Amino acid sequence: MIRGPSRSPGMRFLLVDRILRLEQGREAIVRKNVSNSEDFFADHFAGRPIMPGCLILETCDQAARLLLGKSSDFTLLPALEHVVNGKFQHFVQPGDSLQVHVVVISQTAGSAEVRASASVEERTVARASLIYRLVNAAGNPGAARACARMREFYEVLTTDPVSIALENRARAMGQGGEGNGA
Repeated sequence: MIRGPSRSPGMRFLLVDRILRLEQGREAIVRKNVSNSEDFFADHFAGRPIMPGCLILETCDQAARLLLGKSSDFTLLPALEHVVNGKFQHFVQPGDSLQVHVVVISQTAGSAEVRASASVEERTVARASLIYRLVNAAGNPGAARACARMREFYEVLTTDPVSIALENRARAMGQGGEGNGA
């Protein structure tokens, strides 16, 4: 899928389940829990399901885009230009927890290079350098929409649902409610 500010906002299929850590301008670590119910396992491969390498790379790209987007307060849209030295070393199978670590190697006003490494249980399964063009969202409606969508993804991926549930319950209890069976 070709992405860019004049096309659909990208990240149609969100492959990041949780942002574990993000240090703006420097690095991020994300997790993808690989489930047997993933659509791609139906055909890849019968009897021995493995996650396609292109989707491992897409997970790395999404992690890098979230890092670069958050680092600019979602005012710049990272558009993947090149994948350099992509290497796939081991299979990713249903039940695996894929952890992706992305590190900003260099960044200018209009471009960035990010090193990505994907691993399962501390075993590297893939790595690549990703080169991005950074598109300013100001004055570009397509890029602005994509940045707004990326911000929404970021907020969902960094929200702790357990804390929210506890806060909601405490709020309900504080309003005189006993909670309904919880």
